[in-house]
Amino acid sequence: MAEKKLSSNYDSEEFRKQGHELIDVLADYLKDSTTRSDMHVLNYREPDDLVKEYAFDHPSNRDLSLGGFIRKVIGDMNHMHHPRFVGHQNSPPLTAGVIAQMCTTLLNNGVAVYEMGPAAMAAERNVIRYFAKLIGFGDDADGIFTHGGSAGNLTGLLAARQAMSEYNIWEEGVRHDRPVGIIVSDQSHYSISRNAKVIGLGGRSVIRIPYDSRYAMRTDLLSETLRRAEEKGIRVICVAANACSTATGTYDNLEEVAAFCRENKLWFHVDGAHGLGVLFTEKYRHLARGLEHADSVVIDFHKMLLTPGLNTMVIFRDGRRSYETFAQKAGYLFDKQDGNEWYNGARRTLECTKSGLGIVAWTVIKYYGEEALGSYVESRHDLAGRFGDTIRKTADLELAVTPESNIVCFRYAPAGADGDRLNELNRAIRKAVVQSGEFYLVQTELDRSIWLRTSLMNAMTDDADLERLIKAVLRHGAKIAGELT
Repeated sequence: MAEKKLSSNYDSEEFRKQGHELIDVLADYLKDSTTRSDMHVLNYREPDDLVKEYAFDHPSNRDLSLGGFIRKVIGDMNHMHHPRFVGHQNSPPLTAGVIAQMCTTLLNNGVAVYEMGPAAMAAERNVIRYFAKLIGFGDDADGIFTHGGSAGNLTGLLAARQAMSEYNIWEEGVRHDRPVGIIVSDQSHYSISRNAKVIGLGGRSVIRIPYDSRYAMRTDLLSETLRRAEEKGIRVICVAANACSTATGTYDNLEEVAAFCRENKLWFHVDGAHGLGVLFTEKYRHLARGLEHADSVVIDFHKMLLTPGLNTMVIFRDGRRSYETFAQKAGYLFDKQDGNEWYNGARRTLECTKSGLGIVAWTVIKYYGEEALGSYVESRHDLAGRFGDTIRKTADLELAVTPESNIVCFRYAPAGADGDRLNELNRAIRKAVVQSGEFYLVQTELDRSIWLRTSLMNAMTDDADLERLIKAVLRHGAKIAGELT
């Protein structure tokens, strides 16, 4: 009896019914969110209030159907597909990618070894080859997919540590008699310094290099930075560059970093999680010039490649480095004769069970292609440039830096306001705008000052939306400034 009841939970016709209802709900949501309906970008609720409403025994949940629950979830989430979502660097995923991810979720193959996801590993292999060619790597390149850029950067730094250490650090562990370190920009994503600590290098071995007026790495200080590290007894093994930075969307000069790394025999890692969609464009591809010299590169498909998250690729110019990083024995997974076989993914990533990420990335590339993805990236960069120009011309607004990507930082800066007052004012403006539901944007700190930060991720966000955002910021700013006096 119990077995029969359990099997009924897998009834194909019931699943078909649920699936049709789900697609109808999601299609209606897509229509409402993309057509600038009265839908709020975010219906903000206080965390403690919302957690009570999602208790299993809450009155609103007792007789809640699956379809009703999905509608409830949608109502309480942030809406990436809304043109006035200009917040974090999450893309509104393309529908074919969503369907592909639904498929891999149902199949639930844990892609550690080939037999637990043949199609996923085959698709992943072809996407890696495709990007190796796009970057300018040779036939020796190889890579692996991970769940997110933090795991991707960790994989790249582990490879650097193993390749550049003077002993087998993977087997023997970190020695404290001669610590190794990495040089990073002061504008690097926090996962770089966090991962350096995770792999045992310690905070002392994360050597930060200043940035210039563009918030790009001061490459002219690389030699001095290396010398000072060596004087402290730290043997630098890697330089990590941004393409682009998270806070301002600024690209480091990859050519100059590459030349420095070649001259000093250092590993060259590029965190291109957000900004390497420019590889699909003619207009902005120059921003990644020098990428072909990198030893390891991280690209997030779920940022500027319109793919459901999490979906990240780590690619190595010398594919052998991918296998050395996690070399170990696991008899229940690998045959002794497997060697460096590309199809056993668990050999080359910290993740054992992994979803079919390659299938989702393959789907987006296959069914939309370079032209569509390139057009999307170029249009978002162009829009950011125009938005920056408008901010410059608008009284009481200040632009942090000329946009190089789709990220724009600005602030409300009326005459007479400075320092702590400006910071307090812009924090309050951001909170008011978000809680109004009209827009979703975030804030960042640059040189101890608070700035409003927009990431123009949505393909349907246009100049009129951004003009409306400016008006909202000015309106809330004037009101809040009056209340603070």
